[in-house]
Formats: sequence, structure tokens, C-alpha cells
Amino acid sequence: MKIRNATVDDALAIATVHVNSWKSTYQQLIPEDYLNELDIQIREARWKKFIQAGSTIFVAVDQGEIIGFANGGQNRSTSYHYDGELYAIYLLEEAQRKGAGKKLLCSVAKELKNESYQSMLVWVLNGNPAANFYQRFYPLKVDEKETEIAGKKLLETAFGWPHLDDLIKNCT
Repeated sequence: MKIRNATVDDALAIATVHVNSWKSTYQQLIPEDYLNELDIQIREARWKKFIQAGSTIFVAVDQGEIIGFANGGQNRSTSYHYDGELYAIYLLEEAQRKGAGKKLLCSVAKELKNESYQSMLVWVLNGNPAANFYQRFYPLKVDEKETEIAGKKLLETAFGWPHLDDLIKNCT
């Protein structure tokens, strides 16, 4: 498995992973109608724009196929004292628990550090099995807030690393 920067040509594969991983990960949390309406072509157009804008996006490639991706950048909220944010990590269900998540997380953390970010936050939907994944990297629980998806009120938790160097040490 290889981790590399995303290119515009990866947008369709990223969109496919994004939609398929939402359907497998959130099937018990988010209304089925909403998940069934997720559109790969709409997501592809969004990912093309992000890639063209120079966003920090990495893909995990296994046997020539993109099996996951992660992206991050400046924290989108000024309510927390974290300058960086991991926006997403998504893997195809069959690619989970094989090390790609760790490599993607660490790639984003290292890139943010290279871009002079000092800390990083990630929001995780409560009930998402990925919460356990993040715990292995010793984040602080920063906050919890309510969000709404498809008319359903859900909770999400923010985990944070006040010092990216501490997270990066766990990447070896």
C-alpha cells in the first residue's frame, strides 16, 4: 500500500470511496434515504475543486486502486485553540484495519506540521467506529456538539492534539 498526494485524476475514485464508506459506516446512524441519495458525480465535482485549489489531500493506493483518502487544513472553527483540522479520513470497508488509516492520519499530520500548523482537531460522529481508531493516538476530548443530518439530530465529538509533534511520534 502506498500513500500519495491526490491528483485531479483521483477525484472520481475519492468520491466513490467517500460515498461507499458513508453507506457502510453510517448505515445505523444516518437515515437510509439520505445515504441512498448520495451522488458520486456531485462528490467528484467537489473533490476536483478541492484538489485544484491545492487542498491537502492524500490517497491510499493498494494494487493500483484508491482504497481511502484523508484531507486536512486550517481549523474551520475559531471556537477552539487548534490551528489545524483533519477534515476526513474515509476507507472502503474492506480496506479498514490494515494500516491505511494510520498512514493517512500521519500523512495529514506531517503535512500540516510542514505547513507550520502546531495542533490538530478532528470531529467524529458519535457511534462511528472510527472513534476507537483515534483513541490509539492519544487525543484529548475537546468538545461535543449536536449536528443534524437529514433531519436527524446526532452528536459529534471533537478530539484534538494540542501538539502535532506528539501525534507524529505515534506514527512510527
